Amino acid sequence: MTAHLVEKGYDVHGYDANADARAQSAADGVTTYDNLEDTIGALDASRTVWVMVPSKYVDDVLTQLRPMLSADDTIIDGGNSFFQDTIRRHNDLQGSQIHYVDCGTSGGVTGARYGASLMVGGQDETVKRHEHIFQDLATGNGYGHVGGTGAGHFVKMVHNGIEYGMMGAIAEGVNILHEHRDGLAINVKEALKPYQNGSIISSSLMNWLADSYNTEGYLEQIAGEVPTGETEMEMEYLIDNENVRILDAAVLQRKLTRLKPSFIGTLISAMRNQFGGHKTINKK
Repeated sequence: MTAHLVEKGYDVHGYDANADARAQSAADGVTTYDNLEDTIGALDASRTVWVMVPSKYVDDVLTQLRPMLSADDTIIDGGNSFFQDTIRRHNDLQGSQIHYVDCGTSGGVTGARYGASLMVGGQDETVKRHEHIFQDLATGNGYGHVGGTGAGHFVKMVHNGIEYGMMGAIAEGVNILHEHRDGLAINVKEALKPYQNGSIISSSLMNWLADSYNTEGYLEQIAGEVPTGETEMEMEYLIDNENVRILDAAVLQRKLTRLKPSFIGTLISAMRNQFGGHKTINKK
């Protein structure tokens, strides 16, 4: 996303704890720093700070950031934070007159680089002030100011629930094709072509799974266990509080692969890795 902003003409300053990530960003035109203090110090007031870290680290990052920021600065949380945590953080930062915007982000690595899907929540005035950033980062018609504080992360949570169900259904279906390959001489790669193009189930997920098939030896190296992702806790929240039977089945499907690895687990892991760069469990 930083490379995308540079390409759009923004002056981007950034820090990442990973030295390789800093080097890559520097190569993309980002001015990088070895610590957070120098990064924030390089920004002119009123500052806009985009935080993109795993949800479990957001509070730690905010604790570091808060003493470095001033009234009228804005923090944008572009990760998968739980919406109730987002509301708490917004309320807490209001005491320092620091604005807080939540941005649910989808589209995978490719979307981040060339145009993502952005679900933004926050106060009207603050979001409006930063709307040009969201519009420049988003794919065509892919940005929406979906509601007040917490709404962006809530809408993204529901999006993730839909995604879980879709991935589970795709994996089950393609697994059935595999089980009947011999009896019907099914060529799965060929079967995925009409699935991808012009069919009702055509989607980015189907395209990413097809990419896995078309990369020599890719599926063979992935174990049939779906690791626990950072969004699974949010899915448990939806299961406990909403009528989401398909999501319930999809989460159970993933959990069962941790007890008994399966080809369904391999297919789900392959899709996760293709769109998000998630770590897969390779076969030994």
